[in-house]
Amino acid sequence: MKKITKVLTGAALVAAAVFTVGCEKKSAEAQTIKIGAMYALSGDKAAIGNNIMRGVDFAVDMINAQGGVNGRKIEIVRGDTQGDPKVGRSVAERLVTQDKVNAILGCHQSTITAIAAQVCEQYKIPELTAISTVDNLSSQGLEYFFRMCPTNTDYVEDQYLYLKDLEDKKGVPMKNIAIFADNSNIGQELIRCSRILAPKYGFNIVAEVQYSSGTTDLTSEVLKIRNAKPDAVLCESYIADAILFAKTLTEQNAHPPVIVAKANGFADPSFIPATPGISNGIASVVEFSADFPKGKEINDKFKAKYGVDMNGHSAESFTAIWILKTAFEQAGSTDGTKVRDALAKMHIVGQFPNGPKIILPYNEIQFGDEVIDGVKHHHNNIPATVAIAQIQNGEWATVWPFEEAAADVQYPAPLK
Repeated sequence: MKKITKVLTGAALVAAAVFTVGCEKKSAEAQTIKIGAMYALSGDKAAIGNNIMRGVDFAVDMINAQGGVNGRKIEIVRGDTQGDPKVGRSVAERLVTQDKVNAILGCHQSTITAIAAQVCEQYKIPELTAISTVDNLSSQGLEYFFRMCPTNTDYVEDQYLYLKDLEDKKGVPMKNIAIFADNSNIGQELIRCSRILAPKYGFNIVAEVQYSSGTTDLTSEVLKIRNAKPDAVLCESYIADAILFAKTLTEQNAHPPVIVAKANGFADPSFIPATPGISNGIASVVEFSADFPKGKEINDKFKAKYGVDMNGHSAESFTAIWILKTAFEQAGSTDGTKVRDALAKMHIVGQFPNGPKIILPYNEIQFGDEVIDGVKHHHNNIPATVAIAQIQNGEWATVWPFEEAAADVQYPAPLK
């Protein structure tokens, strides 16, 4: 066959250029929307990070199966922080500058969340944290940082409200409180808030027991608690420490009548299997429990896929992905500033547009400003709150607020 060479005229060149640009635009529109997920996926905090990612992946699969965001699929780009703040900074910078993510979801550890927030502010990329509770994250005046979960003050105040309700409504003796917390930022927050809130509710702090995260021996710390004879112990620990604490209580014959954790390791799915027969009666602040009626259908599907119930962390990360999906749709863009503006204006009541009902203890999502202990906070989820569940017969049962409880409180905590 004779080879034919075509020479494009000026008009033809213009037409070809227009066609090429049009194809490129169509191709760009078909690209995925990238969300960076920053959690510890290796190291001693990997159990928590990998559990969080179940909620992320579950939500993304659901959204993409429904057509994605205006026809564009969501792609999760994992960022393994290894639980190390130094690694966290490089992960955040890589996600933004190399992977070109359109938003960041993270982190679990508030110290790393703060680092990621600074990176996102620099590059004008929204960051949404589903889990980090340390109050001062939202008091830095950052425009691209949003917090979905309650603040640490909210969590701890609900712990004290629960103790007060035990005293006033159940007749449980409640006066002396012991604090058990690690020396991390989040552990120190429990101590700080307790010093403010214990006297507010008429309680005395009789022991503040601190330890180094990742320790292999908690004997002396547990003995301090036992000797203080508190009416209740409030706890804050990562998963390995929480397991060791429960085991050491048994070993040292320490039986505080009330134990209330601020979620974290105590609420991790691996906690109950690792403490069989010794953790019944331990209570925890929860953002989700399998006996929440409005989350039952979602949780049943989640459990069928992963073999475990949702917990607070996976339920929160699931919800956070739906928030970002809604923000991208309402912004009509992946531009960081437009998505930030959509998050700032967002008000979801009851159910996500074309999505599930809110499965957390509250029924609205709306970011706004609030004042905590005289300090202004920006872009907190104002309606956010928590419930309290107790381990009973090896399973979590919601026990507070009492009017919404699925079970009565077991008092004293049997720890067996």
